[in-house]
Amino acid sequence: MRHKLYHIIQLCLSKINSFAKGIFYRYKNLSLRHRWLARGIIIAVLLAIAALIYLIIQLNQPKVIYFSDSNIKISEDTQKTDLVEQDEGSYSIKVPQDWKVATTGQGVNLVVYAYNPDDSRFQIFIQLQSKPLMRTYDERNIYQRYANTDSAKYGVYAYAPVIRLGTTESFYDVFNDYTDNIQSYLPEYADFHFPKLTSFAKQVSSANKTTLTTSAKDDTTVRATFSNAANTAEITDNTRAEGLFTGTVVSYSPSDVSGYYVVYGTAFITAPEDSLIAYEPTLIEAIKSIKLKDEFLQTISGDTNWDEHAPDANTEVQEAADSIAKAWDSRSSDYDTTRQKYADNKLGYERVCDTETGQLYRAFKGFVAAYTGSRYPAFTDQEYTTPISGYISYISTDNK
Repeated sequence: MRHKLYHIIQLCLSKINSFAKGIFYRYKNLSLRHRWLARGIIIAVLLAIAALIYLIIQLNQPKVIYFSDSNIKISEDTQKTDLVEQDEGSYSIKVPQDWKVATTGQGVNLVVYAYNPDDSRFQIFIQLQSKPLMRTYDERNIYQRYANTDSAKYGVYAYAPVIRLGTTESFYDVFNDYTDNIQSYLPEYADFHFPKLTSFAKQVSSANKTTLTTSAKDDTTVRATFSNAANTAEITDNTRAEGLFTGTVVSYSPSDVSGYYVVYGTAFITAPEDSLIAYEPTLIEAIKSIKLKDEFLQTISGDTNWDEHAPDANTEVQEAADSIAKAWDSRSSDYDTTRQKYADNKLGYERVCDTETGQLYRAFKGFVAAYTGSRYPAFTDQEYTTPISGYISYISTDNK
């Protein structure tokens, strides 16, 4: 329809142009009386053409169906749910009832991964310590020479990813490479399904304050977007996600070979892109609920692979969860407002507030213009940082 409209307008403009050229050519040879007559004809023709264009535009405008409160149906957001405690042997955790919880790694290498099997972009992840990560390519080359004679001992170091900047962000940039490497050389991880962080892109970051901060190379929480696709070629809108990622990067220089990085308190929470604002409370509650049991803590007590300055493992888990929560609480509202508006425009939504309950909803595009009531006005910018309670749709009174 729009194509036909543009074609008609172009045709009219072409005719006007030809008509104007003809009039201008003859106008110079007309008498004064005929010039005034020509002017009148030109004005009349232009007005007629303008009226025609206006009529065509109006006929092509979508028909607005005005409605009131009786035509509104509210669907509550079904993703929000109570958490159920699960006993996983070495620890307990609270997650939504339909989530899966997976565990791997022994002692200080423990990994806890909980996720929604219907959409794994809803997930929480913790690894007590992530290693190895190489500081430089030269140091990795040293390990490669050692691996030529003892691959079982040095292979995991010889092919570990390099994070030259030694930052939390740079670690998550190579997270997929890191998990691929430990799965290749450490049997305890071989069959584990690690999450994918493809095309990891930092948006904002904030400094942490943990037990290891003063001795760390970096200790930050990063808010970032990513895809859970296996590689960039498989990225679609249904794989795009966002999350909060934390970790404390510590540098080690063992005396036997060469140095490397260890990340303590590797932890993150994620959700589909532009929906973290709605599900953050549930995700934070879930990751904070992880409690390591005394029997497990005794197995890693005195482990030489655990930094002597690090807190006990339970404290580390809580510090990681607290770092994520504090980063979220101190975030910029401008960023969230911009992202939420972008998402609404992309998906065809408007946001409104229920003045009677104070709850916020996503409504279909055009709702505000067609709604004749007063209960559901449009959002203010300040309200974009508050999670929605559900969705509003239109129903005909004939179907009630």
